[in-house]
Amino acid sequence: MSPEGKKELDKIRKVRGYTLPVHDTLADLNPEFLRRYGDLASHVLFGPAEGRALDLKTRFLVLIGVTTAVKGDPEGMEWSVVRALKAGATWDEVREAAFMAALPAGIPAFEKACLTFNLLEKNKGMVPQDVSVVKAAKKPKAAKKTAASKSATAK
Repeated sequence: MSPEGKKELDKIRKVRGYTLPVHDTLADLNPEFLRRYGDLASHVLFGPAEGRALDLKTRFLVLIGVTTAVKGDPEGMEWSVVRALKAGATWDEVREAAFMAALPAGIPAFEKACLTFNLLEKNKGMVPQDVSVVKAAKKPKAAKKTAASKSATAK
């Protein structure tokens, strides 16, 4: 790998805290590809809030839903979950974002996301990152029945 490739990998590690196989491959193939990919991803995910319609928490919840729908990589899911929790999301919001993907993508897609959630909760994720926020984010019990569901159950 060239010195330029290593330099770009170091930049990715600084932003994300780790690299993925795709980063290593791009660094070796063409460091300019990795630089441009890294710049785009960093801007889209972490770019300034000014002029943005979505706040940081919502951006990561969207990523959780999309990653679930495309049955994406568990590493990306772990990274998005931890970032969403750090940005103030609750476990219920994380799980609901993933479940929303079950409508177009099917329940197996949601099941895959749940496996990743379970590994994270046991601190057995694949991505070397600070997951203390995972333990700190207490999973609230299921939401209480709404008035509408109570009246439907009573009938």
